[in-house]
Amino acid sequence: MDGVLLISLRAHLGCLKRFLVLLLTRHALAALLAVLAAFSVLSRQATSSQTAPQRQTSQELPPTAGPQAKIRAKVRQVLLDVVVTDRKNLPVTGLQQEEFSLSEDGQPQKILYFEAHSASSAARAPALPPAPANTFRNVSTENSGLPLNVLLYDLLNTPLTDQPFAHLEIVKFLRNRPAGSRFAIFVLGDSLHLLQGFTDDENQLVAAMQHKEARPHSTLLPRDSGGRPGATEQFSGPMFSSDASAQAMIGRLQGMEALTRRFYLERRVEQTLGAFVEIARFLNGLPGRKNLIWLSGSFPANVFPGADPLDVFTGTANFSPALRQAADLLTIGQVAVYPVDIRGLTVDPFFDASNGATHRTPAEISQTHKNFMQEIAAEQDAMDQIAEDTGGHAFYNTNGLSDAIAATTTDGANYYTLSYAPSNAKFDGRLRKIRVQLPRRGAHLAYRHSYLADDSMLDQGADPETMRLQVALRRGAPLAQELFLQARLAPQGRARQVTKEEIAQLAGFPAFASRKKWDGVSIQRYFIAYALDGSQVSLEPAEDGRLHARFEILIGAYDEENRTMFGYRSPLEKMYVLKSADDAKKKAIRLRHVVEIPAAAAWLRVVVRDAIGDRLGSVEIPLPLPVIPPLGW
Repeated sequence: MDGVLLISLRAHLGCLKRFLVLLLTRHALAALLAVLAAFSVLSRQATSSQTAPQRQTSQELPPTAGPQAKIRAKVRQVLLDVVVTDRKNLPVTGLQQEEFSLSEDGQPQKILYFEAHSASSAARAPALPPAPANTFRNVSTENSGLPLNVLLYDLLNTPLTDQPFAHLEIVKFLRNRPAGSRFAIFVLGDSLHLLQGFTDDENQLVAAMQHKEARPHSTLLPRDSGGRPGATEQFSGPMFSSDASAQAMIGRLQGMEALTRRFYLERRVEQTLGAFVEIARFLNGLPGRKNLIWLSGSFPANVFPGADPLDVFTGTANFSPALRQAADLLTIGQVAVYPVDIRGLTVDPFFDASNGATHRTPAEISQTHKNFMQEIAAEQDAMDQIAEDTGGHAFYNTNGLSDAIAATTTDGANYYTLSYAPSNAKFDGRLRKIRVQLPRRGAHLAYRHSYLADDSMLDQGADPETMRLQVALRRGAPLAQELFLQARLAPQGRARQVTKEEIAQLAGFPAFASRKKWDGVSIQRYFIAYALDGSQVSLEPAEDGRLHARFEILIGAYDEENRTMFGYRSPLEKMYVLKSADDAKKKAIRLRHVVEIPAAAAWLRVVVRDAIGDRLGSVEIPLPLPVIPPLGW
């Protein structure tokens, strides 16, 4: 696009929002483009007329069907989500645009867009009868208009002793969360794992917390964390003070302890920031506000410059640039971070009965307690800073963990969206400060307070419609619901051995990129019957006087680690003929499709696109599926 946004006149506002999400996510988008670009034909397709499938010859997404008037214009707008609470930390609703004032670097700015969001504004969908076996639907949930919530269960930074309590409290919250609220669950251990994609199903969420990755396990936290004395403190008494050789040994031990501490701290910081970037990529392109609830028992204070008072190495890596990148990806994607300390009320472990360490002098006791207080203060500062940077709120020193999580959900569901075009049109990569004011006593405003004015982060090769299709196909993302879609799947026969031609195709997907032996790879054939609401489908007249609908189908298969195993995109020419518009409204539009995917796939994502109206519907299917009788019409 050469930095220029192409805006469809009929979808100006929606495209504008998606553009803002794209603004600072070039690297995330490039990775996703590579996935869709790798999609090739491993599928056999059968239409209602049983025409032969066509091989995909282009790796690019085709343009939207139908003429569209477009404007070329440089668009730079800043989007803000503002949470307003009163003195009791309760949400303030019913505010109007004229009550807010906004400035950037001290210069007043004009609010161009304003929208209020509240938990009571969610639409209710009619209840549908239970679906038959192997049938999946993208029905709108009770609160589908509310923000998306992500639980990040951080085992990497949580002491082993605190993990069982945290696990119980998380499950307790999931069983009592606000009705209809949608959550995705990540766990950060040795690496980041998506345990559950977005859903409002309580059973699925609770079941995800029973996954092996969510069970207690050891972390990179040092054994002497939390203010407990290190090994060198055991040799600091008067007995060793006059012994030169002992003092030399103590000095070497101190250096080894500091080096070990530095190593583990830097690994934790790297992995934690990497997790934030991965989650930002997962949320990239999803519309509206997202709340990231970071549940941890320790917050690496070294993420912030000069925040670790116990680090004796002046050469410790400065992670501020990486933090800024992660924070920008989150905030531009409308992601507010809510750090929650799962340790509850933190008490100096020196006074714990289980602490068997001995201190010989009051000075040693004082220093140990001082170290603990400094570390806790630094961690809480880190929590407050990342919450403030992204428009969230930090929770610590509370034993009601499930209540704290519930507060983040309520806090993030009631907010105001504002946007403005900066009067300073020079985007030179500098940090700009934002201030939002409200002339109401006792009101507290939470929003991101700065952003980087950097045009270099604008992706040059992507457009909002491409991103929209990628999001619809993404494993774990909310279902696309512009079209009501029902898909019923039936496995066809037994899995067969992969062919040489298919091996060449599959090798281009991430799940098979490093595979050397293919003996254990097999292919399973599925028959899929689709049903769509005819009243939602756009039609165009044909030469014979009848009306035509045009559809395309996208398929993505994923393994247990959510890596892409297979992808397919049908030709755009798939047609469906109707006698009249009334005919479409009176009955469902039915399609059928045969696809062959790796038998080891754990998830299948199916997207149907109305090519004329450019509407999407998607479903996500857990695999494998039980065998059912052949599907008929």
